[in-house]
Amino acid sequence: MELLKRFYEVNSKSGHEDQIKELFKAQLACLDILVEEDAFGNIFITKGCADSYPCVTAHLDEVHAPVEKSIVVDGDMIYAVDGCGERVGIGADDKNGLWIITHLLHTKPVLKAALFVQEERDGEMPGCRGSRACSLAFFDNVRYIIAVDRKGNNEIVTVGKGDIRLCDEDLFPSDVLLKYGYECVPGGRTDVVALKERGLQVPCCNISCGYYNAHKPEEYTVFTHLEKSLAFVSDIIDRI
Repeated sequence: MELLKRFYEVNSKSGHEDQIKELFKAQLACLDILVEEDAFGNIFITKGCADSYPCVTAHLDEVHAPVEKSIVVDGDMIYAVDGCGERVGIGADDKNGLWIITHLLHTKPVLKAALFVQEERDGEMPGCRGSRACSLAFFDNVRYIIAVDRKGNNEIVTVGKGDIRLCDEDLFPSDVLLKYGYECVPGGRTDVVALKERGLQVPCCNISCGYYNAHKPEEYTVFTHLEKSLAFVSDIIDRI
């Protein structure tokens, strides 16, 4: 939980992701991995050598404006307050995804990961700017892409905004879905939807990772729900 709290303490408003990038990269310093950054600022990671890879994604930015905050742990719930004790956002959308990907990179022998900048809308600027600007070549040898960027604790988005088909529901073993209580649902727009709109043929999805009230001062995480998401994604990677 301490690493998650450190992620929450960092302000990473869209377009200002340098500090969260450095914190994230520092967690990977001991690993034998290839870390690349494109001209737009997206980070691409390859671990292990294989003919094909599972791939996970998250985004580095958040919607919340920079503010000094204290992270509060109340039982299983994590949130933040400012100096006046008022609730402020923690950027769990999508630092929860960064936390999960950090753990997966430490535990999986073969994995690709993509960390996108500027996924959130920023004023009049549209969202998913990093994923719309990146080269698709990184994904040429991946079997599927799991985005970890969804509210709640039991949803797999298989159809994105605009009726974009991300993957078939039978991609996921039924016994794993039953074990963790996940179900396939339609959802909104995120980086994997933008990749699909650009013509990417790889199956994609977006998975719940334990945050609630995204984009609001009352944003919070239920830590056991986040841990469940990590276990679910880990099992999926081991199975397909």
